Amino acid sequence: MTSISAASSSSFQSPLLQLQKELQSEVSSGKISSTDATALSSALTDIDSSLQSSSGSSSSSGTQSGPGDLKSKIDDLIASEVSSGKLTSD
Repeated sequence: MTSISAASSSSFQSPLLQLQKELQSEVSSGKISSTDATALSSALTDIDSSLQSSSGSSSSSGTQSGPGDLKSKIDDLIASEVSSGKLTSD
């Protein structure tokens, strides 16, 4: 029987955390302004929260989304962030 060590699970980072670290790296390198990074970070958090809540509801109903469904959902969430003024279309 194969066992999974605790060390491997402790090195796992959520996609949100990975994206926020990458965003901070871009700010440090000067590629993104801190103002833009703040807006992007807020949008990422909103999108992650929406995906987490919809993931919980779909798993309780027994349905799973395919990769195309997930991309469509993320595109819709980004569009929502643009229409709310948190992000610009740029």
